[in-house]
Amino acid sequence: MTFRLDRVFARPWLAAGGCLLSISCTGILGGEDAPEQDASSAAPGGMPLHHMTASEYNNTVAHLLGTRLRPADGFPAFGAKGFDASVSALSNLSQVLVQGYYDAAKTLAEDAFSNEAQRAKILVCDPAQGAGDGCAREIIERFGLRAFRRPLEAAEVERYAAQYADAMSTLEMSPVEALQHVVRTLLTSPHFLLRVEAGPDSERSPGALNGYEIASRLSYLLWSSLPDEELFDAAAGDRLATEDELRQQVDRMLGDPKTAAFFQNFFGQWLGTRTLPSHNVDASLFPLWNDEVKGAMVDQANAYFAEFTTGERPWSEFLTAPHPANSLLEPLTASDPEGVRGGFLTLPAFLTLSSRADRTSPTSRAKTILAQLFCVPLAPPANVDIPELDAPGSGSGAVDNVRAKLEKHRESPDCASCHDLLDPIGLSLENFDAIGAYRTEYPNGDPIDATGKLEDTEFQDFSGLLPKLQADPQLGVCPSEQLFTYALRRRPTGADTSTFREIAARWDSGTLADLVKHVVTSDAFRLRGGKGEAQ
Repeated sequence: MTFRLDRVFARPWLAAGGCLLSISCTGILGGEDAPEQDASSAAPGGMPLHHMTASEYNNTVAHLLGTRLRPADGFPAFGAKGFDASVSALSNLSQVLVQGYYDAAKTLAEDAFSNEAQRAKILVCDPAQGAGDGCAREIIERFGLRAFRRPLEAAEVERYAAQYADAMSTLEMSPVEALQHVVRTLLTSPHFLLRVEAGPDSERSPGALNGYEIASRLSYLLWSSLPDEELFDAAAGDRLATEDELRQQVDRMLGDPKTAAFFQNFFGQWLGTRTLPSHNVDASLFPLWNDEVKGAMVDQANAYFAEFTTGERPWSEFLTAPHPANSLLEPLTASDPEGVRGGFLTLPAFLTLSSRADRTSPTSRAKTILAQLFCVPLAPPANVDIPELDAPGSGSGAVDNVRAKLEKHRESPDCASCHDLLDPIGLSLENFDAIGAYRTEYPNGDPIDATGKLEDTEFQDFSGLLPKLQADPQLGVCPSEQLFTYALRRRPTGADTSTFREIAARWDSGTLADLVKHVVTSDAFRLRGGKGEAQ
C-alpha cells in the first residue's frame, strides 16, 4: 500500500495542531497523569510521517555516502517541544527547509562522486560496461534500498532507470554522470527525507510494522541513522518479528560505536547535556572555566550515561554512582570533602548547565530535577510579575548570597507556593558553584546554608535530601516515559500512561539496555496503531 508523498511534500502550508500541557506546582514528587493530548500528525491513512532531525540527517548521509559534510547544520531549526524528533513533518516543512534539502542533495551528490572511495560505495558495478542498463538498475536498487530504508518498488526502479536513460540521451551525460543525477534525485525524495511507515501490512497481523520499518525504528532510536547491513538482512528475512531477535539486536547495536549518537541525542536532549557546548560562563568570576573543561564535562557525562546503558550499573544508582575519572576536571573537584561527589546531580555538567553565567540558580536546578528526572510539568503562576534577583553591576549589589536574595520571591504569596517546593531542593546544592566546584562560602564571605525541609524531611545538605529523591517511585517511571517518547517520536497521550508504567514495573530500574528492550518489544513500538499509538 502506497500513497503519493510527492503531493504531501509539495504543500508545506499543511499543518497539524496540538496543545501543550502546562500546570502549576501540584502533584510534585509523585506526579499526576496528564490529560490526553494530540500525539502527532499523520499522513493519509493514519500513517505517521516523521522528519529526520538535523542530527539524523547528518548521520544518515555520512553512513549512506561516506561524506564528512554536515549540511543539516544549516537547516532551519525545528520547533519541537521536548525531543527534536517529536515534531510534525508537515508543520515544519517550510520553503526554506525544502530549498535546503535540494541544495544539500546537489552538494552531497557532487561530493560523493568526486571521491573515489565514496564513489565505490555507490558504483557496485561499471555502468559503462555491457549492453543495456542492467548495471545502472542494480546500482539504483542497492542505493535505493539504503536511501529509502526499504526495497524500491518495481515502478520506482522503472522511474529512476528512465531518468538515468534520459540524462544520457537528453542531457548528454556519461553513465557515471547520469547516476550522479539519479542519486541527487533520490536524496530529494520524501521517502529519503521523511521517516515513512506506509509499507504493506505484515501477513502476521494487519497492524504489524514490516521488517524494514522495525529496522528503521531500531536504528534511529539507537544510532540516529539508517540501518546497517545486518539490520537490512534481518528485515529481509522477517526475523525482526520476534522479541528474542529484537533483544539480540539491541545488545549488538549498543556495542557499536554509533551508539554515541544515543548518548548525544537521547540523554543529551532529555538531561540537557547537548546544550553544554553553547553554555556561557563568566570566566572572570570562575577562572577554572575554559573550552577544555567544557568538553571534559560533556565527555564525563556521556561516560556516566554509558555505565547505565552499555554497562551493568542499574538505574537505581543514577543519583549515587561514582563519577568517571577525568583529569581535566580534577581542579574542579580538588576541594571536595570525602564522599560529597556522586550521582548525576553532582556531575559538573549538570551543576553548570543548571546555573547562570555569573552565579548558581537554585530555582533552575530544582526545576530541572523535577521536570527531567521526575517528569513533573512545572509552570509559573499566570499573570504574576516574578522579580529578578539583582545581578552584578546592577547598582543593587552582586548576588553573592543567593539564599538571602531568594527571600525576595517569597514576599509574594503567588511566588511562595512554588518556591516552598523549589528552594529547598535547589538550595541543597548551594555548596557547588556555577561550574560545579565545591565551596563553603559565598564570594562575600557568607557561609553556605544548604539546610532545608521538603514535606516531612529535614536535611543539612544535599546528602540528607538524596534518600527522599531516591525513594520516589517517579524516579523509575520517568525514564520509561522519556524513552517511550523518544522511541515513538511523539508526546505520550493519556492512553500511553498505562503502557510506560507497565514497562517501568517490568524494568524495575535495571540497566538502560534492559529498558530499551522493554520499549522495543512493546506493542506500541512494534505495531502500527498498537496500544497507545496515534491512529
